[in-house]
Amino acid sequence: MSFQIAGVFVTRKEQLRWVDASRPGLRVAAAHEDRASGRFLGLLGFDPLASSGLHQHVDVAFSYVLSGGLTDHAGTTVAGQAGINLPGSTHDAIAYTASLLASRLDGPVLYWPEEGREDAPHLHAGGRDARFGNPQPEREPTVSITVKDIAPLPTWVGGVQRRLIFDYRGTAHDFRHCALTLIPGTRIPPFRAAAPLELFMIGGGMRLNGSLVLAGGFGVIEAGTQVEMASDFGAYLLAWSEAPIAWTDRAGGDLFGF
Repeated sequence: MSFQIAGVFVTRKEQLRWVDASRPGLRVAAAHEDRASGRFLGLLGFDPLASSGLHQHVDVAFSYVLSGGLTDHAGTTVAGQAGINLPGSTHDAIAYTASLLASRLDGPVLYWPEEGREDAPHLHAGGRDARFGNPQPEREPTVSITVKDIAPLPTWVGGVQRRLIFDYRGTAHDFRHCALTLIPGTRIPPFRAAAPLELFMIGGGMRLNGSLVLAGGFGVIEAGTQVEMASDFGAYLLAWSEAPIAWTDRAGGDLFGF
């Protein structure tokens, strides 16, 4: 459940609806989901010893580990790290401790068929059964990045620093994925989003056109929406921007790394 104000959708953590996925110990809470296209923004939950099942990513996928960690044949992605799965990445991920992830998918995921699987949605939106091979077995299926180890860069907006996590180079998209830090009292001037802009609040809080997004919550800004952002007491958030923004009353560099 979420609420909308003029092209801005906000989903607070208390409004997320958790549903069981098709394997034991897996749960999904969507802030935005389109199972036809495979697009997803939300939370994923793993019980100890729960595993995703063998799957292959058709498009780019992101998981920011909030607690616990996931392990596949190449290693472990732990709390504070962003795990990036490029198209063709093929793996089965297991959680050895209770784990919670903020996730975004840009497209569908293929699952190796299993007998006796529970009649419930796959862990990944747009999941569909198929038999496949690993197109790039020499490539690690998950690129793990410790976000706080990325050197923060100042933006032209006072009080805002950006860590660019992934610029989508080598994929079919020209998007940007970054982490923003806003110091208390920061006001970001109005801008227009030329394409969808998705946010997850890791810590603190921020207002989007007056709608408050707190830690554990999500914001989705529709293409063409004019938006103002402000944080009274500081914010640390993840952002996925699909096109450069346009400032409405001044010139300046792109906030999200274009």
